[in-house]
Amino acid sequence: MDEKELGSIKGWFAGRLPDGWFKGVEVAVEDDQIVVIGTLPETNLGSTPEEKEGAAAGRISRFREETRGDRIGIAREAEERFKKYVTWGAKLDGVTKRFNPGGGGRGSDDRRSVMIRRWMRRHRGQHQREAEKQSQVF
Repeated sequence: MDEKELGSIKGWFAGRLPDGWFKGVEVAVEDDQIVVIGTLPETNLGSTPEEKEGAAAGRISRFREETRGDRIGIAREAEERFKKYVTWGAKLDGVTKRFNPGGGGRGSDDRRSVMIRRWMRRHRGQHQREAEKQSQVF
């Protein structure tokens, strides 16, 4: 990917993301996906490192759930425009979590399920058409 295309993608996300979601955002392209990792506003929750890590993980989870519908909509727009899947993530106080493409619930460790979903998208309806053909033959 050239710098011009990457700049266009970064600029589009800078203009498209709702104000207040992140205090900073990193947009990168990895293989066939756009990865958007936003830095959430810092918290002052917890006094020990363990409490702070737990609070950060909880805040990231809350952000994920509260923004799910909007993230899916933005991801669909970006996928249509740039022909690449979108993976979301957030980081806070040293904790970084990636969400699945479109924000639908998979953690970043499950690459196999992403590949299966992509295959299913590409072949959507193929099995149904084959079954309809078989039923017409008999």
